[in-house]
Amino acid sequence: MPKYLFAASVAALTLLAACGTKSDTPVKREPGSWSTKITIAKLEGKGVTPQTQPGMQQMFDAMSSMTVCVTPEASAREDIGHNLEGASGAGGNCKFDQRDLNGEAISFSGTCGEGTHQVRMSATGTSGATAQDMTMKVEPLGADGAPEGIMEMHVVTTRSGACKPTDITPPAAPAPAAPAGAAK
Repeated sequence: MPKYLFAASVAALTLLAACGTKSDTPVKREPGSWSTKITIAKLEGKGVTPQTQPGMQQMFDAMSSMTVCVTPEASAREDIGHNLEGASGAGGNCKFDQRDLNGEAISFSGTCGEGTHQVRMSATGTSGATAQDMTMKVEPLGADGAPEGIMEMHVVTTRSGACKPTDITPPAAPAPAAPAGAAK
């Protein structure tokens, strides 16, 4: 369970990368240098040993030392609704029974995956142009649909100013493919 739970939790965290503040419209973050701090509040279930939580926390702590440059182009493309629908890192085939993604208070809950590899994800919190504060829950589900474990995380993401040379800058989205038969 821990390996699958970790993959699902990372996928859930990527969903939060497209949050912001404007009410009644898709929310956006301000361009600039962003960092994330993740604290595991609870981790239990089949396959979880006493060393699992400290090990995962150590990985999240290492990730928090990295900053990401959100370019103006990347900020303009952010769309949490689209990210939720395409949560392939959480097993794909996501079905959300609750999605409130507009404004500063956001929340969602749903199930992703198929068959014996399903996970229930939920998050509540606030999202602004320069900060996000979320509590997330990831629960792997058994064949009978009952939770087999739980990981609860507190995720705080903040903008610290303009992009820095040491920031990680994700590659720009690829340009749309030219239609078949188009002149070269």
